[in-house]
Amino acid sequence: MNALVNTVKELTQLVGPSGYEKEVADYIRKNAIPYANKVIIDKLGNVICQLHNKRDKPKVAISAHMDEIGFFIRKIEQNGFLRVVRLGGIEEKTLPGKEVLVINKQGERINGVFGIKAHHLASPKERKTITRIEEIYVDIGAKSYKEVYDWGIDVGCPVVFKRTFFQQASCIFANSLDNRGGCAILLQLLKEIHNFDLPCEVYLLASVQEEFSLRGILPAIRMVKPDILICLDIAPACDTPDLAGYSNVKLGGGPTINLYSFHGRGTLAGLIPAQFLVDFVTQIAEDQKISLQRNVFFGGLTDASFAQLELEGIPAIDLGFPIRYSHSPVEVCDCEDLEKLIQLIISVLHKFEKHLFRIL
Repeated sequence: MNALVNTVKELTQLVGPSGYEKEVADYIRKNAIPYANKVIIDKLGNVICQLHNKRDKPKVAISAHMDEIGFFIRKIEQNGFLRVVRLGGIEEKTLPGKEVLVINKQGERINGVFGIKAHHLASPKERKTITRIEEIYVDIGAKSYKEVYDWGIDVGCPVVFKRTFFQQASCIFANSLDNRGGCAILLQLLKEIHNFDLPCEVYLLASVQEEFSLRGILPAIRMVKPDILICLDIAPACDTPDLAGYSNVKLGGGPTINLYSFHGRGTLAGLIPAQFLVDFVTQIAEDQKISLQRNVFFGGLTDASFAQLELEGIPAIDLGFPIRYSHSPVEVCDCEDLEKLIQLIISVLHKFEKHLFRIL
């Protein structure tokens, strides 16, 4: 297992739903300190790593969010079962029978499982019906409300999917690759470029609450005041039988570049990246013979959606890596795509001043 894959493994074993990212933030801070000029955690929980103090150089911020999807307990039944609400976009069809971790008020992990009606007792219609989130419950083995409370669990406690990790060939199977894969890239970048004499001042931002509101990164953006933002996040792979034909994005095809992202539901937001950044990054990829997958992302957003609107406007671009089964209990990525993305970003940083900042 190489260093990058090991970092992905360690990060995915941590628990960090939106608002509860401290475990992940502490890990990133600890591993960043030996390589960064300065590492701070702001009042909201964002980790800000400054590589070099080059006050006369343009600032480039590279971000990845730390938080993961999950649930919050909304009600404890008298017989000890837990009712939950969703944190982030989670398909209800993925939940029955899945193992979870309930995080109590002391930060301890309590094992549980989403209940499912016994197949023998379910009607033919029920076997084909998706259970609504309002009807789903978590079973932790408690027999009463009091027992649940005695275990340190109360309304408002977070719930996440059970930690999973295994590797087969170059593929990584794990929970919360969205976006611990991006966080692993930040740390690997830090290790590889901390001694480089770059033509820009680089900040690495590990952000909070992306899955909740996409605005947790804003205090860090206002503190750093970057001239350019590179946002690292996932892109849905469409190389599985059920998505074949939707797009050409596939595992092992290289890093991705979003040409357009738009949610289309609820919050009307997204990113149409600065065209000069698209041209610049695309040319670098061609020069380095890195396959760069072009992606149009309808139905999803990244931190760049609102960060681009800060200050006087920040030219931004979404770069990422493909994953299968996004926002499900187990996601899949290809470590070769992560490595190629790191290679691309390093090449981009080396050429920023000469080819780009004259435009700003």
